[in-house]
Amino acid sequence: MTFERFTVKARRVVVTAQEQARLLKHDHIGTEHILLGLLEVPDGTAARVLHQLGYDKETAQVDIAAAVKPGTEELSGHIPFAPRAKRTLDLALREAQQLHHNYIGTEHILLALVREGEGVGARVLAERINPVSKIRAAVLTSLEGSQEVVASPWPAGTPATEDTVSTASALAGGAPVGSHHLLEAMLRAENSMAARVLRELGVDPDAVAAKIDELDPETTTDANPEEAAARKMEIRLVDDEVHLILRDPTTVTIAKKVTELSDGPIQGVGPVAGMFVPLWRSTHQLLLQIQRVLEPEPEEEDGSAASKVARAVRTVLAHRLRR
Repeated sequence: MTFERFTVKARRVVVTAQEQARLLKHDHIGTEHILLGLLEVPDGTAARVLHQLGYDKETAQVDIAAAVKPGTEELSGHIPFAPRAKRTLDLALREAQQLHHNYIGTEHILLALVREGEGVGARVLAERINPVSKIRAAVLTSLEGSQEVVASPWPAGTPATEDTVSTASALAGGAPVGSHHLLEAMLRAENSMAARVLRELGVDPDAVAAKIDELDPETTTDANPEEAAARKMEIRLVDDEVHLILRDPTTVTIAKKVTELSDGPIQGVGPVAGMFVPLWRSTHQLLLQIQRVLEPEPEEEDGSAASKVARAVRTVLAHRLRR
């Protein structure tokens, strides 16, 4: 693994991971050391996100001490990466590519750590942050307002390509960009060569959209568990209550267990309310986002690239939301 694309902070994570392995007298650098390295760079996006989710360096040290015993001999010289740690760093590159970033930052390493899923680092995070998918959502939210990183399409492309990729990313939301997102974005790209070719071949964007909704992505290489779960969600207004419905089997199973343990519904009363705040915030933002799709703001109608993306997203989503 080469580190040319790693930011200064991401390189600090790697160096610190080796130091953490040495402190624990381990003869390899594992995902647990990478997690400690992320938290040792407090001004990195990854550490900020984890702190927002209530996970800090002291908690990680306790969790890792419970999961992995320290070594018995002092180590000197180079400490190699364990296979899962190597895979995590490889996945960091893929995470950066999916976000169309031409660098690898601490946020990509954190996303990769969670995506790898089986190492000690991912396991201890999953035990504290449930569901662990909140980490990806929090990272993406952080990047939207971050001034430290500049997201640009990778590799560089024409304006039509940039519009297509930006639209596909917007359609994917918090999930990885799939080929179906790219296909719809390509069909909606204004004045692009691809859209023109497809139109002249008689390809109907609405027919393509209907077919995408009909097919199950889980039978394709575009399958990913987060989007599969999201496709089973629904928001309903019942009198003066907003009902957020989740039907994926994993969430239902956990909810049944929690209900058994709590002997009934859980309400946001007293300190428990703090646990509900991230859910409220996410739901509130989602409803505002849907409102903007259905009732676009007048300032969106300029000729900027952002306006083009907003119009394309609105075209793709509006009729689905009005069903």
